[in-house]
Amino acid sequence: MTDLKQETMPQTPPSGKRKAGRPRKADKKTHRVAVRFTEEENIRFLTLFERSGKKSRSEFLADKVLNTPMKIIQYNKTLHDCIVKLSSFPAQVKAIGNNYNQVMAYLFQHFERKKALRLLYPLEQATIELVKLNHELKQQIRQLLQYDCEDYGR
Repeated sequence: MTDLKQETMPQTPPSGKRKAGRPRKADKKTHRVAVRFTEEENIRFLTLFERSGKKSRSEFLADKVLNTPMKIIQYNKTLHDCIVKLSSFPAQVKAIGNNYNQVMAYLFQHFERKKALRLLYPLEQATIELVKLNHELKQQIRQLLQYDCEDYGR
């Protein structure tokens, strides 16, 4: 009779596990993030949620945030200033070319051919140096953009 009583009495499970209620999840979600939408954004969100076929909005948002690739753009003021200055460079080169043509026309109108060519020689050397610098600058810009794109994953 004592053996029968011991068998029918409920035993508490080892390690404090419960038997009643829903089983606990192995990886419990404890962190909460709040998102606020405007009316239009909420309508768009609900439409996307319905199309996704997910069970809960929380699951849908977590999937979108964690599994969808995002572009994270960092604003670099120094790089931006450099790009602004470099973007004005072609206009300056065009102005120099304009002035170059005017000087050549003036020299050939007012001097003999030999003297005009002798006066143009230093200008020609300066122009060749400008072309070389322009080429080096373009290469450095390509390297900078390549490094920037690799750095930010663009």
